[in-house]
Amino acid sequence: MASQAKSPWRVAFLRAFAAVLIALAVTIPAVAPAQAIENLRKYAGIVVDAKSGNVLYEEAADSRRYPASVAKVMTLYVLFQELSAGNLKLSTKMTVSRHAAAAVPTKLGLRAGSTITVEDAIKSLVTLSANDMARVIAEHISGTESKFGERMTATARALGMRNTTYRNASGLPDGGQVTTVRDQAILGIAIYQHFPGYYEFFQTTSFRYGKSTYGNHNRVLGYMGAVDGIKTGYINAAGSNLLTAARKDGRHIVVVAFGFNSAGARDEKVRQLVANYLSKGRRGDYLQTAMIPVPGRQGNVQVAVAQPTRPVFVMPMPLPGFRLAQLVAANGAQPQAPTAQPMPEVVVASAAPQPAPMPADLGLQPAVQAANTLAAPSQAPQPAYPSQDIIGAWLSESYNLGAPPAALGQTVPSAPLGFVPPPADVGAPSQPVDLLTSGSVQTAEATPPGGWVVQIGAGPSEGSARAMLSDAAGKVGTLGDFRSYVERFEKNGQTFFRARFVGFGGRDDATAMCNQLKQQNLSCLAMQS
Repeated sequence: MASQAKSPWRVAFLRAFAAVLIALAVTIPAVAPAQAIENLRKYAGIVVDAKSGNVLYEEAADSRRYPASVAKVMTLYVLFQELSAGNLKLSTKMTVSRHAAAAVPTKLGLRAGSTITVEDAIKSLVTLSANDMARVIAEHISGTESKFGERMTATARALGMRNTTYRNASGLPDGGQVTTVRDQAILGIAIYQHFPGYYEFFQTTSFRYGKSTYGNHNRVLGYMGAVDGIKTGYINAAGSNLLTAARKDGRHIVVVAFGFNSAGARDEKVRQLVANYLSKGRRGDYLQTAMIPVPGRQGNVQVAVAQPTRPVFVMPMPLPGFRLAQLVAANGAQPQAPTAQPMPEVVVASAAPQPAPMPADLGLQPAVQAANTLAAPSQAPQPAYPSQDIIGAWLSESYNLGAPPAALGQTVPSAPLGFVPPPADVGAPSQPVDLLTSGSVQTAEATPPGGWVVQIGAGPSEGSARAMLSDAAGKVGTLGDFRSYVERFEKNGQTFFRARFVGFGGRDDATAMCNQLKQQNLSCLAMQS
């Protein structure tokens, strides 16, 4: 009788247990594909002449592969953008979050709450390949690692890396983080062209932090007195990867080799490729066809990124986007639906164009001039912004700011080029501020009264404004006949610097110069002082 009394309880228990097993059987297959990692450990390689853009060798160059820790090259590219824009310094201290501290090895092993300088973080990535420091960089720049992954992907698209998607800053396993060796060759060329000063970090042979010294994982570094970087990588599904470059005797090649079963086999193959193809590289200047477009640069090539749910910047703003958004929200900003505008025709850079006998300037475009929204939501494309409206480009179509002045960001899209706002409206307390036209009727004392001025933009520092002037003079040679100057002004507690040319005889001369500048895809405003 006792056993019979217990049987209903046992039956209920068995039924509940069976239900759990059925639920697991149903849900596990549904979850697994999102986390599954396909085995892509197959060889793929490419050698590109960085001076001509010619592909000297390739095998499976467009086949899908996992970047592994080679993803950190894009992490550093974005970091170098922020350094060049003045948003960060090598001495800037970044805080280690719990998420960063929890990264799996290899890592530097700092505790949550501790800090590390940007310079030490860079060195830890190029030598130790520290996963925790990659997360620290990502969170410091974008707020979260996932948002930083969006920035990385947007930057990849702007560089012409058509088949690359980033999900994290470290290269740790993620089935959605894929690339090709051709795309990585583009990045290997671009990071040298755009950041030749910071590129030297990839030549770091060892890094001492605390009581430990870490050697560089790139065992090919220094081979033939030519190999100068860049980054190794390994995860089980990818195998051993290497993106590297060799420069010697006026030649420069980029070599990418992915999918090896061992680091030794990978290094031997890379040595063979360097030995076979370095002598075949072009000597002399970098040809125009070998130039990788600077992300956001308004040149002959317009680049758009993949269609995320919202625009993603591919160049720095005066403040990182997530911090600027926090400030705007704190000032009572209200979301506003964007106005649909057609996107410009998209042309994406190629890693293997035909050479042309024309050298190019490797000078960097000012980050301020490149702060454009290159991504657009698929539901409603965003308008193209004037290249100097660095804050308005981010805010004007996303937020409706109230009348009281805010600490940052009270901007609207710039007025049409050639339009001079009435003096009475300039700087009115209740009016938003446009960096290109705001206060344009008030010029420096050195400007002759009644003379005509051509203003090409405004930047967050005097150096950025002078860089705009230098870039414009380099593109339009006749500007050398006019005097350039920088004018400092403040709006809403922020300091900006206008970049101007003076000495034009009249409206026609100034307008004609503006037309030449616009042909070079530069912003311009002609006005009378």
